[in-house]
Order: sequence, then C-alpha cells, then structure tokens
Amino acid sequence: MINLDGALFSVETPLFTVSNRAFRYGDSLFESIRVFEGEMPFFERHWQRLRAGMEVLKFEIPVHFSSAFFQHEISKLTENQGNWRIRLTVFRSGGGLYTPERNVPEFLIEASPLDSSRFDMNPTGLTLGIFEEIRLTPNVFSPFKTGNALPNVLAAIFKKEKKCDDCLLLNITGRIACGNSSNVFLVKNGSLTTPPLTEGCVAGTMRSIVSDLCKGLKINILEKPVLPEDLVKADEVFLTNAIQGIRWVRGVEGVAGVFGNETSGRIFTALQTEVFRFFEK
Repeated sequence: MINLDGALFSVETPLFTVSNRAFRYGDSLFESIRVFEGEMPFFERHWQRLRAGMEVLKFEIPVHFSSAFFQHEISKLTENQGNWRIRLTVFRSGGGLYTPERNVPEFLIEASPLDSSRFDMNPTGLTLGIFEEIRLTPNVFSPFKTGNALPNVLAAIFKKEKKCDDCLLLNITGRIACGNSSNVFLVKNGSLTTPPLTEGCVAGTMRSIVSDLCKGLKINILEKPVLPEDLVKADEVFLTNAIQGIRWVRGVEGVAGVFGNETSGRIFTALQTEVFRFFEK
C-alpha cells in the first residue's frame, strides 16, 4: 500500500495525471527514512530538513504538517512494527507551467520492507570510482533531496558500468562533494574531514548524527573542502546515509593504497548504541 494525502491505495492504483508537477518539473522534495521495529529514532532530523526545503521551494506549509503528523501517516503503512525503508515525498499540488497554480504541498508515502532491525557494517570494504562526467553546482537547493536527481542517476549508471560499489561526485571546482547517495568522510590520524555544505553535498541526516557522535567520542571533525588527491593521504574513507548507516571504503580506483576501518568502526559502534538507547527510553 501507499499513502497519498492520508488515504491508502494499492501500489498498482493510477494516481496522477500528466499535469503533476513532480513529474513535469521535479517540483518536489523527498526523505528516505529508516524504521527499526516500528520506530524512527532519527525522524526529527528528517522533518527539520524537509520543512526547511519546503520553505526554500516557497511551499505554503499547512498548519497540520508536523513531525507527529507525518509519523502518524507513516504508521498507517507500518502499523508501528517491522523494519522498513520509507520514502516520504512532498510535491507542489495543482498544475500550471513554470508558474504554479498554487503552492500547497501534497504528500506521498511509500514503504519497502528491510530484513534487518539494525544497521549492519559492511564486512568487506567498498570500492569506489570517481564520476567526472557531470560536476555538481552548489546552490540553495543542494542541501535538500529534490526530485531533480539526474547527476545521481548518471553516476549510478557509471558505477554499474565500472563495476564499482559506489562512486564519488565532484563539484564544479573539481573537489569531492559526496558519494552517489551518501556523504563522505576522510580519516587521518584519528581525525575526520568532510566537505562543508557549500561544496554541494546534501545536508545528510546521518552526516549530522556522525558529527554529534564524534563529540561524545572526542573525535575531532573538521568541515573543509576535499580534493581528490587528499584520498592518497587518508587512513580511512567512509560513506554515510540514513538507510545504510556507515559503510567503510577499502579503495578508490586510481588511488594507490588500501583504507582501514578502525575509526569508522568506533563511530559505527556508537551509532548502534544510539539506536539501542532510543528503545530504552
């Protein structure tokens, strides 16, 4: 089932016409949210980013839109149990050409089952490629997950053709911005470096969680531009996103050396503990 504006429909039900603005213009935002045994420990971070994105897109946010409201709407699909990957999409309603007829958002919620009730650290390190065909342009939309994701689509085709596990995307200056569906961190001498949001990366919820965990672990973390040649100097590289948590990288094509996972392993353990603490409350 899917949830469209509070009503449940079968996934096979035709719902939209060709005037839908998400289809025509990518006039939409989305969040990918992980559910653990019916609970969403990090939902508030998703809601804050989604609300900020709606403000940037000039949506007229309904008064009833809130963290509690969307958690309730998601529960219509999950029944507050099980492990799920949720996609929550909001899109501008009505038709119009570039000029919208109105700015009120509608929402669509999809739920896909997951096998595990916990994050699982990858036992084998990832191999990354570097996607250079399209460079990201940092702008006011960069921190949000919008319906315009063509660079990510082409990057995904690239990694499939190259038989890589994932790939890194560069911005227009040639610096590393992010992974294809993740934020990227480099580790050197136990300290972390990650590109700032001004480099064109998404303001990832797991990125912010890792930053908070590092404070508790007394691990230094610095936001600064990252060049491809900085990979050669790194002890570790890892990727983060809301669904997979933390994934460590073994190597990057064209970069000599093999990365470890000692520091990323420490942060991963702290992440698991954070999830467990939520259930103890």
